[in-house]
Amino acid sequence: MSQRPQPRKAAPYLLTVINNTLLTPNMRRLTLSGAQLARFPDISASHYVKLLFDFDGQPITTTEVSPDDALMRTYTVRAINQAEQTMCIDVVMHAHNTDCDEHSGPASRWAASAKPGDSIAVAGPGSSKGLAQTRDWVLFIGDMTALPAISAYLEVLPEDTRGYAIIEIISEHDKQALNKPEGVQIIWAEQDTGAFQRHVETLVWLPGTPGVWIACEFSQMRALRQLMTNRFALPHQQLYVSSYWRKGRSEDQHKLDKQNDLKAYAMSRRG
Repeated sequence: MSQRPQPRKAAPYLLTVINNTLLTPNMRRLTLSGAQLARFPDISASHYVKLLFDFDGQPITTTEVSPDDALMRTYTVRAINQAEQTMCIDVVMHAHNTDCDEHSGPASRWAASAKPGDSIAVAGPGSSKGLAQTRDWVLFIGDMTALPAISAYLEVLPEDTRGYAIIEIISEHDKQALNKPEGVQIIWAEQDTGAFQRHVETLVWLPGTPGVWIACEFSQMRALRQLMTNRFALPHQQLYVSSYWRKGRSEDQHKLDKQNDLKAYAMSRRG
């Protein structure tokens, strides 16, 4: 039996840095531009792209490359304007964090020094399950790697939305002014204080069923997933939970860890 040919992956976009701004001490916003963005698909807050690097950690500057032959680093699209042909990506700067290879890896190193005129190939977009559509209120939980996605979600929620966003930041100076519905409370928790987990465990749940969105470090993700399913008995369809990185692991290694974890979690749910 002949095999059906696999669909050809879309070619990457070649984009150029037009601005690199330090938003807070530990986060940079890169504004990228390129004529190809005029044909970029319409996307929602859950969409992401992948920055492409060669195996020496240098940005790839051609579209004549397969994403399978590159190091890929995943980032939420913070904002896009097809008419102006611009895209914004926020990058957490973890160069000081030597126990996490991924966040002192090629993407953060490139973001730290990228200047107007520099180019990089970008693949995507991709999307994830996202926030449950049927909900009475919302609960976002994430660290700084999830802050761009949480920010994007908050901007498009209906004005009468109620709920919380619990966000772990590296220092108090990493707080950002977020555009959100008045009824959504932002709770900032500084890293390494234990406040992040405490805020989740002691949160006063609102009436009705929440739509819960969680993204953070791998071990934190598993602890929070267990908390939501066991203590709070949150139905699976109301929960999006993902790890965006794992301490001490590259993105490629973390991807394998996620796959193994999902298999084990699915088996435990069936049992």
